[in-house]
Amino acid sequence: MIKIITDSSSNITQEEAKALGITVMPLTINFGVEEYRDGVDIDCDEFYAKMAASRELPHTSQLTEQQVEVAVKQALKQADEVLIITIASVLSGSYERCKAVADKYDGVYAYDSQCTTVMLKLMVCEALKMADRTAAEIISALNALRPKLKIYACLNTLENLRKGGRLSNFSAIIGSVLNIKPVITFSADGKVEMLSKQFGMNKGISYISKLIDKNAIDYSKPVYLIYTQNDKNSAALISKLGVEYTEKLNICPVIGTHIGSDACGIVYAEK
Repeated sequence: MIKIITDSSSNITQEEAKALGITVMPLTINFGVEEYRDGVDIDCDEFYAKMAASRELPHTSQLTEQQVEVAVKQALKQADEVLIITIASVLSGSYERCKAVADKYDGVYAYDSQCTTVMLKLMVCEALKMADRTAAEIISALNALRPKLKIYACLNTLENLRKGGRLSNFSAIIGSVLNIKPVITFSADGKVEMLSKQFGMNKGISYISKLIDKNAIDYSKPVYLIYTQNDKNSAALISKLGVEYTEKLNICPVIGTHIGSDACGIVYAEK
C-alpha cells in the first residue's frame, strides 16, 4: 500500500485530504510579519479580502525539511511506500526539500509534478486511483499523464505581477491603461508562459476558447474551471466554451498571491 503526500498549492483542502486519505502540507503566506498556513490559518475568501486591503503584496514561503519529515514519518506508519507529489521545482524550492527528506528513507519518493494548482490536484487524484500499485508504477503513469495536462488562464490584473517584481511599473501602467489581459499556460517543465496579450477580458476568454479542441478533452478525467476571488469571468468562459466541467474552484492563496483577483481559466487532460 502507498500513501500520497502533496502540498497546498494543489488546491486540495485539508477536509478533502482527510476524505481522500492523503496528506496536504500547507505552504506559507506572509503579510508583513503576519504568517498564515495556506488552507489552515487562512482560506480563499479571507485571503483575497486581506490581499485587496493590503498595500504590499504578500509573499510565499516554501516547505521546510522539518515539515516534510513530520509528514513522511506519519505516512510511513500507515503504508509501505510514500510518494510526495510536489509543486514544480522551477516554481518553488519545496521539491528539493521533499527530495532531501525522501532520500533519507527507503520506500519514500519525491516526484516533481512540473505543474501546480489544479493541474497538481488532477495529478494527485489520478495517482490515488493507482494506490494499489507501486510507487515506481505510479511515477511511470504520471510521467505519461503530465504532457496531456493543459491549463489556460486569463489574468484580470497586472498589479500582482508588478508588485512581485515580474513586471516593470511602466509596463504595468501601460497595460492597465490599455486594459491588457495576459493569457498564460505552463510549459512542459512547469514555467509560467505568456501565450498572448489581449485587449480586455472578453477577448482573453475568446482567445482561450479558440485554443481548445473540445473533441480532444479526456472526459474520463476531471475538467476543472478555475477562478480567483470572483467567478464571474469563469462563468463567461464556460459559456463560451460550451463544455461540461467537473468542478469550479477558487484558486488557493499561495497561487492567488501571484495571479491576483478575477482571473479565470480551465484545466483538463487531453486524450
